[in-house]
Amino acid sequence: MITRTPLPYAHGPVRLMGRLVHDQTLARVAPLPGVLLVHEFTGPGEYMLPHAELLARHGYAVLLADMYGEDVRPGSRAEASATARIYRTDRQLMRHRARAGLDALAGLALVDPARLYAAGFSFGGCAALELARSGAPLLAAASFYGYLNTPLPCAAGDVKGRILVLHGVHDAVVPMAEIPVFEDEMRRAGVDFRVVTYPDAGHGFANAGQPADPSTGSWYCRKTCDAAWNAALAYFSVST
Repeated sequence: MITRTPLPYAHGPVRLMGRLVHDQTLARVAPLPGVLLVHEFTGPGEYMLPHAELLARHGYAVLLADMYGEDVRPGSRAEASATARIYRTDRQLMRHRARAGLDALAGLALVDPARLYAAGFSFGGCAALELARSGAPLLAAASFYGYLNTPLPCAAGDVKGRILVLHGVHDAVVPMAEIPVFEDEMRRAGVDFRVVTYPDAGHGFANAGQPADPSTGSWYCRKTCDAAWNAALAYFSVST
């Protein structure tokens, strides 16, 4: 039975409110691998639950992270952009805030701290990549249409696990021109990584509530979402 439980945690003085999603029956048998799943720029919301439940059905304990703080829930896309910009312009803050979530997840009795993963969407994909670059103990990190650029490129030995980038060719928010720069960073650092591009997709392809916006190449695509999750699940499985 899949359960969804509020999980308060903290980053220094900042109180955060995540949600733990897992299969209670599986957790009684053995500790579960854990996935930190990071939201889009709009913040935590119900739109993340289908992804968390998919992971839970495959045997993972999932912490839906809160990157903003329990009292910060943007009321508009403009407000969300301003909030996300705080972390996008301060990547150390983004890394430390994501690490607080990973530590909270790893500290749970039902989670195996030797089998940790991170994944995220757009802003959250960026957070997952920055967490991996910071040297966090991840077996793998997956970015769904996440921001790929960084002011803090990784060096040899920084990334402990594997990295998977899942990206839509028509994405104008994170244009394809960022991919060669990202790939060069990964190769220089000796990272085991893979980039998968989807020719029929743009930004936001995994968000069923994503308003279609031709100017940013954003729309929901169920087919691509399913394909990307199949790729991520296979990638995580190989990394275990």
